[in-house]
Parts: sequence; C-alpha cells; structure tokens
Amino acid sequence: MTAETSPVERPPSSARLDDVSNLRRGARIEATGPDRIRYHGRVEEIAPEAGVLWIKEEPLDTRKMLDTSDYSIRVICA
Repeated sequence: MTAETSPVERPPSSARLDDVSNLRRGARIEATGPDRIRYHGRVEEIAPEAGVLWIKEEPLDTRKMLDTSDYSIRVICA
C-alpha cells in the first residue's frame, strides 16, 4: 500500500434525519432532545404530517411519542 492509497471508506455508524417521512417501522433510532435527554428504540409508527413518531424504548420496551421538532433523530446502523 502506498501513501496515495486510501483505506476503504466506511459509512457513518449513524446518520441524522431531517425528514422522518423516509423512516421505516422497525428502524433503530436514537433521539436527542432538550438538555441532552436521549431515547433509544425501534420505530413503531410515523406521522410526518403531525411531526411525531412513536418508538418502543429500549431496554424497557415502553412506548414513547417523540415530537420531531424537539428531538434530533439518528438512525442507528446495526
């Protein structure tokens, strides 16, 4: 390998979403809100027209509604 050769680029382990309408049910996400409050879970439902989504929060498996204007949403790659 020479100095000009670059290693294979890997995709980022997570990507921030500005538009949740492309989110799919079952996707693992991390939501960071005010004061750095974080939620991790799998998407259950999406209502982009209302600006909300519901997740099954891990590890407690409780349902949580998130207002997408209050949270930064990232998809967590497996």
